[in-house]
Amino acid sequence: MVIHWLFQMRIEQLIDQELPAPHGNRQGLSYGQLAVVLLSYIISQADHRLCAVESWVNQHHQSLELATGWKIGNKDATDDRLADLLSALGSSQHQAMETIETFLGQHLIRAYSLPTDTARSDTTSFSVYHQPTEKQPEGETTSASLLHFGYSKDRRPDLLQYRQMLATLDPLGMPLVSATLAGNGADDPIYLPTWKRLAKIIGHSDFLFLADSKASSWSNRGQIDREGGIYCFPVAMTGHRPKLLQDWVVAPPTPVQDIYLPTQEQAEIPVAEGFEIPLGSLWLDPNSQQWHRWSERWLAIRSHALAARQIKRLEQRLQKAEKALTQLASKPGTDAQSLQEKVDRLLESDRLKKYLLVKINKQIRYPKVYCTRGRPNQESSFRRLRQTTLTLTYQRQEAALAEFHALAGWRLYVTNAPEQRLSLSESVFYYRQQWQPERGFHLFKRGCLPALPIYFQDEDRIQGLMFLLTIALRAFTLIEFVVRRHLAEQQTSLAGLYDGNPQRTTNRPTAERLLTAFCGITLYFHRDRSTEITPLNCVQQQILNLMGIPESIYEALTLALNNQPTSAHSTVS
Repeated sequence: MVIHWLFQMRIEQLIDQELPAPHGNRQGLSYGQLAVVLLSYIISQADHRLCAVESWVNQHHQSLELATGWKIGNKDATDDRLADLLSALGSSQHQAMETIETFLGQHLIRAYSLPTDTARSDTTSFSVYHQPTEKQPEGETTSASLLHFGYSKDRRPDLLQYRQMLATLDPLGMPLVSATLAGNGADDPIYLPTWKRLAKIIGHSDFLFLADSKASSWSNRGQIDREGGIYCFPVAMTGHRPKLLQDWVVAPPTPVQDIYLPTQEQAEIPVAEGFEIPLGSLWLDPNSQQWHRWSERWLAIRSHALAARQIKRLEQRLQKAEKALTQLASKPGTDAQSLQEKVDRLLESDRLKKYLLVKINKQIRYPKVYCTRGRPNQESSFRRLRQTTLTLTYQRQEAALAEFHALAGWRLYVTNAPEQRLSLSESVFYYRQQWQPERGFHLFKRGCLPALPIYFQDEDRIQGLMFLLTIALRAFTLIEFVVRRHLAEQQTSLAGLYDGNPQRTTNRPTAERLLTAFCGITLYFHRDRSTEITPLNCVQQQILNLMGIPESIYEALTLALNNQPTSAHSTVS
């Protein structure tokens, strides 16, 4: 089934069309055919190790030959040949990945009638255990290098990393554009080229482009609007913008309205509240020195759930800090400077300097210390001893806390979409769907399409592997979308996907469970050289029908085997 699905996606033809032919001494499968075999292994085994593919191919040799119609040699799937495929894909000399992505995206949009109203983009980092190849002076980088130290979203700043960008199509979350980027770069410059590639693949610029705040630069917004694009970005809270948001929240320029999700009833509790301010914008193109003027809507939105979380977290930090300050106050010591340093570290680590006022009072006394034993009298000699007493007090800054509570949950967004295209409620709904690229990253990091750990030292191969994994992710998301769309059209659900609970139904099955349902199919070779395949059960038949795949693809295996001589007697799953 996986191979048939990859054939429908035209993976073999697109790769063979763009990559040069393998070395003349290399006979057997082409690069496109090798890619299909490797993708079948990755999807079915949840493993990208090249060294394990050869034994897997030999174990399922006859099944693979019958499913593909190719003659597969014993050494066609060695790790050397697969590594050559990844190097050819990732090589900057061929620049094949962008062209393959363009044709693949255009084909899938047409073939499956995919919606093209909304696309979104995001990036993440992948940490690797590679050792730095060379020591570079601090602040200097090699632009051609992929692995660098940088801001780690895995919280591993001690490891080299690379970054991966995905631009996905709503609502299925299928990647249309991907890129493997240097680990020390900034995300800001990649959003405009990503939008342009999306517009080329989709075939028009009239789609809503969503991204994080790093895409909200004036240059990006101006160029997207000038070329007919539509965007909605959260605004980076830098410069004067926090003060601007505060002023708007204190005195809203337009009426504040409750926000409900499209699936909510008006009687339900609103998920947010907000208002919008229409503003004009100007951007100067540094190349042409031409000004571009356009209209924007600035959306100020307060999420009630986010506000509750922020207030709760602040209260937890305050209680933790107050407990630590109480312990310091019980044993303040005699060194005021040391005590002040401890207080500063505590407040800075919990970001509470604005919300807690801490005072250290110092009292110095000089009591008498008599030099002789016994009971002192007026003539007894004595000396004065300096004695320092420290006391620590703290209190909450109620004005600052009230300001925090008033601003909690508020966020600024900017869009050039008219209200008919993107209402205030719809903007909240779209940003609640920002998990879609993140799900792809999860499959790469801890899911069934693992990219980690990376065993390659060659960076071209790393880029080639990540490109193939994005193709596998396209297959996954496309399977889910097609099945879920047909279930919605038929107004039915699918049962039998959950072990231990065969009666449980779902109308949103995942690709992992759909593929797992076919794990029990076995091809048997009998002593009389006849073959038979495990009959498809009702669940498997229903899944094939929902995916639009004929059941005959399994019957064809036994028909083809029964019509050819063979001396092998084995069982292939």
